[in-house]
Amino acid sequence: MRVPTQFQQPIRTLALSLLPLLLAHDARAQLSGSAGLVSNYMYRGISLSDDKPAARLALNYDGTTGWFAGGQVVTGQLAVETHRSAQWTGYAGYAQRLPSGVSWETGVSAYAFPNNSSWSFRELFVGLAGDSLSGRLHYSPDYLGVGERSLYGELNGGWVLGPRVQAFWHGGYYYSLDNAQSNRVEARLGLASAYKEWRAQVSLDMVRLRGGTTTDIYGKTTGSRGDVRHVVVLTVARAF
Repeated sequence: MRVPTQFQQPIRTLALSLLPLLLAHDARAQLSGSAGLVSNYMYRGISLSDDKPAARLALNYDGTTGWFAGGQVVTGQLAVETHRSAQWTGYAGYAQRLPSGVSWETGVSAYAFPNNSSWSFRELFVGLAGDSLSGRLHYSPDYLGVGERSLYGELNGGWVLGPRVQAFWHGGYYYSLDNAQSNRVEARLGLASAYKEWRAQVSLDMVRLRGGTTTDIYGKTTGSRGDVRHVVVLTVARAF
């Protein structure tokens, strides 16, 4: 149910700043994390590492009373940047399981770009999750600081193929309430495996490109409406 999820100024995201307070009230809380490399940092179908490898460090907290929080930092590179910079993500929320076995959650996410603070933004989210299927709806009043109100809906699922192999899938739709040309559909299909503390996965990420030619912080995108870009992404990480 959790979000998965060059430092000019250290930034403590919302989630990380909440961790000491949450842990003080719940000695049985679970704190976990991972560190690894990704061949291309894809965010909702768009590369935030300029189609280059990136390092990623993540920290997650799960409280026994339903509160959760976490965050990650990635060595990304937007298309308008000439060098690597830190990209921070934090989230915090509350979740509970219903008698039916379905869980609900709600919370807030924060995205920070230290080198380009005008792009930092926040989202509210609500979600439902079962044993093999989960969904979330996100809302931002100012997506990436460009003045666009946005909605992003996603569905995630998976199934076990073997003792150490799992297949997973993801589908999402980004909808701008103020600029229809920003709308896009994206999806991911992949396999994941684990051995002791090590995790590895390979996925095929797909996004339907917008029509015409546009230039923004994601870079220049060309193609006719309906064209689909395919990217293979490899991830290796060690859990702790």
